Amino acid sequence: MTQEDLKRRIERNSAVKTVSTEDGISAGLKLGKLAAEKNIEWAFAGGIAMHVYGYVRATVDVDVVADEVLGLESQKTLSFGGESYLVEIEETSIVVDWIVRDDEHQKFYSTALAEAVEVRSGVRVISPEWMVVIKHLAGRPKDQLDLIWLLQESDLVDREQVVKNIEKILGEHSIYLIKNLQSEFDYADVLKMREQRTKYD
Repeated sequence: MTQEDLKRRIERNSAVKTVSTEDGISAGLKLGKLAAEKNIEWAFAGGIAMHVYGYVRATVDVDVVADEVLGLESQKTLSFGGESYLVEIEETSIVVDWIVRDDEHQKFYSTALAEAVEVRSGVRVISPEWMVVIKHLAGRPKDQLDLIWLLQESDLVDREQVVKNIEKILGEHSIYLIKNLQSEFDYADVLKMREQRTKYD
């Protein structure tokens, strides 16, 4: 890579603004007021949910799982269901992906939303157990990193509940998905063991 290429890359990356936990929550709550007026259920997912659970990684937008769209002017329609809205928070524009799944994963998301946990007044977040399922279904590299972090954290994810969640949706057809997730459980355990050994070496 030439110096000019490197300079262009740095300039391009400098233009990307990450969303802080508090700004992300504020953006969600701003839309949440409109949702409450329409009796629309919603909860944080994605990077902001990961922040709430303790894994602070860069995120450029806010993901919210909901049971209906808000009927606002949207930036775009999401391919898997839902819309993107632009929210102004202290002169900063934040993209909120308002996810209303209408594809093969719809039942997973609607059940995860129904079982979301309230972490503080007015702030509901998809539970760690459902985050594991959703991250596994998404399957992107960043979702894989999130998933492994969730599974490595002590006393955060009840793995038996993860299995029950899958069985609740898929019934007798849940074996394949559970088997795939078991390999993720094992991988997270191996990484955690390596990390612990490194501490004491």
